[in-house]
Amino acid sequence: MELLPDVHVDPGDHGAADLLVPAPDGPHAVGPATVDSDADGRADTAVVAGPVSLDLVTDTDGDGRADVVTELHEDGSATTTELPAPSWDEGPVPPAPTIDPVTGRWVRGG
Repeated sequence: MELLPDVHVDPGDHGAADLLVPAPDGPHAVGPATVDSDADGRADTAVVAGPVSLDLVTDTDGDGRADVVTELHEDGSATTTELPAPSWDEGPVPPAPTIDPVTGRWVRGG
C-alpha cells in the first residue's frame, strides 16, 4: 500500500520558474518544482541533492518563493525549517506622494 498514492513526481520541464530560497546575499534559485506534495494538482516542491542531505524545498503559497525546507539526512533523520517571509521594510523608504497644485492629482515621489 502506498502512503500517498496521489503524490507524483513530474520530471518534465514545463517552463516552470525556479523556486527561490532567501539567503543573506539575495535569493538563490534551486530549480523548478517537480513534486506535487499536497496533491492539489500543482507542483510545489523541488528536490535538491545537497552535500549532506536530500532537500525538499516547498512553496506552500504558490508565490515562487520557498516557504519550507525539509532536509532528509543519511541517518534517516529529518529537519524541517520554515523560512521567513520577505520583509517589506527592506530598502530605502520612497518619497511621500504629493498633490500637483496645477492638476490636483497625486504625484509619486514629488
